[in-house]
Amino acid sequence: MKTNTPQTMKLKPIKNTLFSSLIGLSLLLFNSCGSSSEKSADESTEKQATVANNPAAQVAQKQFYYINTAGNEKLAEITTEGEDLIISLANSNLFGELKRADKRKYVDQSDQLKYTVKYKEDGFKLNDQNEALLWKIKLYDDHIKVADNNEMENSYRVGLSGTSKIKLKKDDDELAALILKPGDPFVQVKEHYIIRNFGNSLALGILLIDEIPDEEKYIICAELLKKEK
Repeated sequence: MKTNTPQTMKLKPIKNTLFSSLIGLSLLLFNSCGSSSEKSADESTEKQATVANNPAAQVAQKQFYYINTAGNEKLAEITTEGEDLIISLANSNLFGELKRADKRKYVDQSDQLKYTVKYKEDGFKLNDQNEALLWKIKLYDDHIKVADNNEMENSYRVGLSGTSKIKLKKDDDELAALILKPGDPFVQVKEHYIIRNFGNSLALGILLIDEIPDEEKYIICAELLKKEK
């Protein structure tokens, strides 16, 4: 017994040291896991905030715009999603495919080229399938101009007066006007069209220009809506 007593006395401090080490290691692992969880949560919150504040990181949302006859029959439905533009007509579809930063091609459901749009810093041009100019559109802060020639001679001017009136002018003569009702998604354009979801877009003024054929009007409208003009 006397020979065992010193050994027993020596083992007790070892056990206490080992026990203390195990507790310390457990606390370290617990704190590490907690810190890792907090870090992960912080990173997740930061990532969500980054996505929310960065439109390019968000999933592209579809936007729908409608053009009907005065009798409420479908003429065109314009869909925008990311860089894509689709114009669904009564009997066919046009698909606006962005080929490069300064050019979009519109093809039909048979993949036949119908129109091209070429972008400039101050606007864009709508051309036919042979690249011949149909309409040139110049963008300004509070209005747009539309002409069938590069020199913009005899151009139409579409502008927003206040927040509830769109005016169409040519050579300073007012040709037509639209009164908008704030909050109302529907707008009647003359006796020809009932429009939905255009807001106060200047695209509404394009529909006032009788000289432009309907299909070409819809493409110009789609481009203006995409640019939020």
